[in-house]
Amino acid sequence: MAKRKKTIVAGRIVKTIIYTAPEPLDGKRARAEKSRMTTAAQKAMNNKTARARLEMLMAANYTGRDLFLTLTYRDADLPSNRAEAVKRLRKFIKTFRTQRKGNGEIFRYIYTTEEKHGESRLHHHLVINGTGADIDTIRSLWPYGDVVDYEYIGSRDYESLSMYLTKESAEGRPVGAQMWTASRNMVKPVVRSSYVSNDTTLSAPLGCHVLEKEERVTEFGSYCYIKYKTPQSWSGLE
Repeated sequence: MAKRKKTIVAGRIVKTIIYTAPEPLDGKRARAEKSRMTTAAQKAMNNKTARARLEMLMAANYTGRDLFLTLTYRDADLPSNRAEAVKRLRKFIKTFRTQRKGNGEIFRYIYTTEEKHGESRLHHHLVINGTGADIDTIRSLWPYGDVVDYEYIGSRDYESLSMYLTKESAEGRPVGAQMWTASRNMVKPVVRSSYVSNDTTLSAPLGCHVLEKEERVTEFGSYCYIKYKTPQSWSGLE
C-alpha cells in the first residue's frame, strides 16, 4: 500500500503532506474513512484561497530586504473613486518599472487598494523587491501624498503579511475586482506530488523551524501535514 505525498516550496517556506487515499479494492467503511483523510489533507494544504496563494507567492519572491509600502493621498489629491485611485497607482507602477528596466533591474510587485478601514480614505499597499536605493525614487514618483510609509519585510512572516493585505473582504468590491494584484514576472512556488511507501514518516529537516504540524491516524489510514521554514533558500524537495 502506498500513500500520497505533496510538497510546495516557496522560498524558505515549505509545506508537505502525506496521506492515505482510497484504493479500488477498499470496502465501504475503509473508503469512507480514507476519503475523510483525503478531505482533511486537501484542507490542510489548501492553496486555492486568495490568502494562502498570496502567502506562498510572497515567500517565493521576497526576502527581508524587500519593501512593504503604503501610498496615501493628501486631501487635495484624494481620488473621487476607487477606479481613479487604481489608475493612478498603475501609472506609478508603469513609471517605476520603466526606471528599473533602464537600470537593468527587475521589478516584482503585489498591490492592494483599500478604502474601508481607519478613516475610510483610499490608499494602496505594495510589496516590492528592493534594490537598496528605492525610497527617494518612490517618493519622487508618487506626487499625490506628502509621506510614503515603508518598512523592510525583515523577519515578518508572510502569513501575517498576507492577512494584512487581504483584511478588507471581497464583499462590497466592484464586480471582478481582485483582493490583490501581482506582476506577471513573479516566481511561482514549486509543487511536486508522488507516491511513498505506507511506513513513510514526515518531519522537518534538521535546522528548520516548524510553523505548523497536524496529524490524524485511524485504523484505515492517516494524514500528516507540516509547514516549516528553512534556514536558507531551499533548493531540493524531499
